[in-house]
Amino acid sequence: MEDLIIDNCLHCKSYDPQCEAARAPWLFTIVDRVGLKRKVIQAISALMLDPPAQDHRDLAQHSALLKELAADGDDDARRLLYLSLARMSYSADVIAEDDIVALDGVDGLIAVARQLGRWLQDDPDFWVSDYLIEQVDETIGSNVGFAALEHEATTDPDIAHYLIGLRQSRESQNAASGSPSVRAFTGTQIVAHAKEGKSGKCYWFRRWGIQASEDQREIVFAALLVEQTPEHIGRLLRCFGKTGIPRYDDRLLSWLFCIDPEVRGAAVEAVAQLSHFELRKAALRLIADGDMTNGARMLVANFDSGDLSLCARLLDPTDDEEHHHSLGTHLLELCAAHPRTDALDCLLYVYEFSPCSTCRRGAVDALIDIGIAPTWLLKESSFDADPETRALASEALAANCQRAFGHLQPASNLQTLI
Repeated sequence: MEDLIIDNCLHCKSYDPQCEAARAPWLFTIVDRVGLKRKVIQAISALMLDPPAQDHRDLAQHSALLKELAADGDDDARRLLYLSLARMSYSADVIAEDDIVALDGVDGLIAVARQLGRWLQDDPDFWVSDYLIEQVDETIGSNVGFAALEHEATTDPDIAHYLIGLRQSRESQNAASGSPSVRAFTGTQIVAHAKEGKSGKCYWFRRWGIQASEDQREIVFAALLVEQTPEHIGRLLRCFGKTGIPRYDDRLLSWLFCIDPEVRGAAVEAVAQLSHFELRKAALRLIADGDMTNGARMLVANFDSGDLSLCARLLDPTDDEEHHHSLGTHLLELCAAHPRTDALDCLLYVYEFSPCSTCRRGAVDALIDIGIAPTWLLKESSFDADPETRALASEALAANCQRAFGHLQPASNLQTLI
């Protein structure tokens, strides 16, 4: 399996690295256990000599792995980590900066700040933030990072430029924080904006809906009920994406089956918190028509016995990761709201097919809470890429052993059984 392990080190397999736990610590335990550290370092080095097209996810995983290897004492990994410090084309994203600081603390911060200062001089559109300094302060002590940079700046012009850029970024953020809040828009203005030809998707309407007063939302709701243009409807519905519509009205039913998937999804999101027999009928119709994702979402507030078994019978695996992730998210919501033993097949579907390790953890957690987690799943999950999933599964296995062998079982014997 060497090639498979190395390939997973070179290519990030996470569905969403921003939300999922970092894979590098887990991968390091594998390459360390099976003696592949040297081959992984050589493979990353080869890619750096002849780099393929830039992929932020892969490069970030390389640097994270090099940090783990360097912390284990490998000098080649440390050298490669510092060589990995690079700026992604046409952006302010930087590879390896946080890994270098995590590895070497203040010394790493100084080295990174020096390079960032050079980029600031070369490109006036480049910008920096407090993130790296905060990272040092969290691990070493408050103000340590900034004080060290100020000291170095007296003799190092690159670091001095970094601090200038940092100050400019802070000033820019403070200026932006003074911009008008979306709360300042009235319901009438929102309705008018929704009808403008160049308004775009208006995703910020969701935030307006959260902050707006009830009477202002009522103005939008009244306009929503009489609007007939799908494009305008889609925008207005976003005002109720988080809060939900104030009450049921059958004039909204047709939008639940709109041919435009964005309008249909926004309509489902807006009514999903309401319980009404017509909404239950609509949910079952969506499921029968093959839209399991939106149907399951509406069943959360319109549930009846047998719904989980119905959903399980109609689940159909595909090669579409986005579909599996969206469907898995709403199946988890449905099972969390109605934790029953017949949730088993739905939760196993999420565990098996969701590309997201966070959703997989949610499935394991729900199976354990309901008391229907198969032993094979717990054993497999105790080696999962996600550390919280591993902990959940290991604790459940230990609890099962205690129940099976009595509460007086010695801990050493318990570990042997696990």
